[in-house]
Amino acid sequence: MMTEKREDFMLGVAARLPQLTEQDYSLMQDAGVAWLRFGDFGFDVAAFLNGESQPEAFRDASQRVRDLKAKGFQLMGLTPGPREMKAANLEPGGQAYYEAYAKISTFFAEEFEGLIEWWQVANELDIWIFRDTLDMDQSVEFLKVGIRAMKAAVPSLKVGINITLFPSLPGEVDGNTELHEGLVLAKGIYGDDSVPVDYAGFDSYPGSWRKGGPESWHEYLDGFYELTGKPIFVQEFGYASAGGVMTPEEAEKGLYPCEAKKWKFAWRGEHSEAIQAEFLKESFRIFMDKPFVVGAIYYNWKDSAYCWQCKSPDCPAETAWGLLDNEGKPKLSYEALKEFSMAMV
Repeated sequence: MMTEKREDFMLGVAARLPQLTEQDYSLMQDAGVAWLRFGDFGFDVAAFLNGESQPEAFRDASQRVRDLKAKGFQLMGLTPGPREMKAANLEPGGQAYYEAYAKISTFFAEEFEGLIEWWQVANELDIWIFRDTLDMDQSVEFLKVGIRAMKAAVPSLKVGINITLFPSLPGEVDGNTELHEGLVLAKGIYGDDSVPVDYAGFDSYPGSWRKGGPESWHEYLDGFYELTGKPIFVQEFGYASAGGVMTPEEAEKGLYPCEAKKWKFAWRGEHSEAIQAEFLKESFRIFMDKPFVVGAIYYNWKDSAYCWQCKSPDCPAETAWGLLDNEGKPKLSYEALKEFSMAMV
């Protein structure tokens, strides 16, 4: 069945702004990439709360935002999360902590008004590494504070959050426990009518971080839409193009990919550039066929030189997601995205 054209569909990639070059911009535009998602603003939490000037890194990022808008890109920004808030030296979950976060959220909304219209508050607080020391109830409150502050400052903004642990599968998905973290966040935000949230952000990596493949999107997205009742923006999806697959014995030991230097899961039996390209095309077809999915961000624009979790260059966990390799050369997945996006306009 042919996928209907959707010129309003927001197609983008996640990228690190400081690393982008003019060649990157050209390749993005050639491939029909109109949206960029990023959170590396170089923002100094402590300096802001102390009334001090922001560092050069923030000024550079702000100028980069203006340059990108001038080039015609649309932007999805990420606000600081609990890990960044550690620099505030305030009791996590305390009143002063939330008041400080409201001020920071207001600042981002006002500072980039007219430049960044879509915002994601923090990142995947259903994953322990991103919520730092906050418990689940505190994480829900953290997100509510950020959403309310941004919408109060600039009501026209589109503000939401992202969740990855859905469906809730304790024991099957790394980071998912009997606390049902994803469901707690979803019900806390989307089950509270007083929260002015505009969309439901969803991240998932079937075939890499969990079993399945593109066909899994039907269950995930249909269920998430039923749960939230909001338009869905797929904030992160992708497929690793490198890495072996664990043996059943290795998988039974509960080894993490950083430990085994292999994946527990694989779609069509392997992680390769060819399978990555097929995964991308199949996923986008499914997204486009669901009217309640308003956009999707592929993770990531470029491969990484090392894994940000274990710092190892030979770890597949965080190194081979890109549409481009480490040298900036387009992979098969880039060509697949270009072919697909050109057919949709």
